[in-house]
Amino acid sequence: MRLTKYQKARLLEYEWNVIVGDGDDNTCWLQFDKQDEPVLSRIKNILNIKSDSDAIKILVVATQTD
Repeated sequence: MRLTKYQKARLLEYEWNVIVGDGDDNTCWLQFDKQDEPVLSRIKNILNIKSDSDAIKILVVATQTD
């Protein structure tokens, strides 16, 4: 999956450094739901999410460094 122009603009708006690598993929989605309850609870705590949501989807933007 590749970031859209809109996604890149939003990241830049919040002063993230967007690095585009040689490959086509630089993002992925991680989803945690109630089946992953210990992890889901920890993520909610770390991200300060107060809702009783049964799932959380996280966009990961990554690059490999040497």
